[in-house]
Amino acid sequence: MAATALLPALPLSTTTEKFGWQAVSTLSAVAGGIATRKLVAAAWGALSRSDVEPPLNPADRRVDWSTAVQWALAAGVGVGLGRLVSQRAAAAGWEKATGSAPPGVAT
Repeated sequence: MAATALLPALPLSTTTEKFGWQAVSTLSAVAGGIATRKLVAAAWGALSRSDVEPPLNPADRRVDWSTAVQWALAAGVGVGLGRLVSQRAAAAGWEKATGSAPPGVAT
């Protein structure tokens, strides 16, 4: 039997629910951002045709345009996917814990 089946859903006030969801979604975003940066950097190393490290600052004039654009595309896709995954995971966890959708998230 799942642990959540043993615990009844707790009724929360609207303010408490909104604050709780903000905390959960913020923590999820921070964790997702850290994981995404590491995954994108690892993918960069695995897929890069050269031994060029991911640029710390692609706007730096010492980074050539090709590398800067490639990193911007990789980072943009990675951040977008990471954000989607972390938001959906947070919402699923919220629903499992409370028995209802997070505030402002349509089901």
